[in-house]
Parts: sequence; structure tokens; C-alpha cells
Amino acid sequence: MIEIRKVSLVEDMLLCKQIRYQVFCLEQNVSPEGDWDDKPSENFLIYLNGKTVGTMRYRFAGKVVKIERLSVLQEYRGKGLARKLFNFVLQDISKCLLQNKNMYNGIRIEKLLLHSQLPVVKFYESLGFQKKGNIFEEEGIKHYTMTKNL
Repeated sequence: MIEIRKVSLVEDMLLCKQIRYQVFCLEQNVSPEGDWDDKPSENFLIYLNGKTVGTMRYRFAGKVVKIERLSVLQEYRGKGLARKLFNFVLQDISKCLLQNKNMYNGIRIEKLLLHSQLPVVKFYESLGFQKKGNIFEEEGIKHYTMTKNL
């Protein structure tokens, strides 16, 4: 059984941190400081049969909603969990923007933005995102900026 929850407890944030540490720091050699920034954000966890297996977040950044830190533990990849989590988060973003008439702190939100590692560009394209600009590096990993208009 798959369950997705918005994080509201400190204990849940610790689960997010553990998953991100496993995926980004141990697997991809991202520095802990490069992964964990304490920026205000909405965080989510996905559970499979009661086990926490993935996380992601979004935050408001000027005229965009920045989607970040999508991560699923290695042994649970390829099961469609990232897509389910991403779609759940997109619904949460839509609800938030609908309630606020596409405004956040007096700023009109125009698009969704994310930084995609090269191996998952096609995944994000399948969700309606488009590459913008040139390849760049974050923490030694090649990325594209990708956006989706609201």
C-alpha cells in the first residue's frame, strides 16, 4: 500500500533528512551542507507498506515554485513511486495557488522550476517540464534547469 503525507512533525523531517542523506550524500557524493539548507519549504514523504521510501519538497522563490530534493531509496526505484509522489506534490501546489489566486506574499507565481540531473530529464519532460538554458553543475553533478508554466 502506498501512502503520501505532507510533513508536519519534527520526527518526519528527520526521516526526510535520512532519505536525502542516503540518496544524495552516500550515493551521489553531495556534501551534507549542499543538500540540507534549512530553507522554508513544504516537505512530503512517501511510504510503501508502512516503510518510508522517498521524499521531496517545494518552496516559493520569487515568481516561481521551486521543486527540489526528489529522492527515492535505491531498492524502491523503478516502481513508479517518484511519479506518484511528484503528482501528489503538484496537486498540493495547485491547491495552495488556487486558494491564493496564484499569489504568494503578494507576488504572482508564474511557473514551476526545478533543477534536473541529466539521467532524469525525460522523467520531468513526461510531467510537462521543458529544459531551459545550458547544462550546469551543482555539487559536481550535471543538471538542466526545467520549467513548467502554470
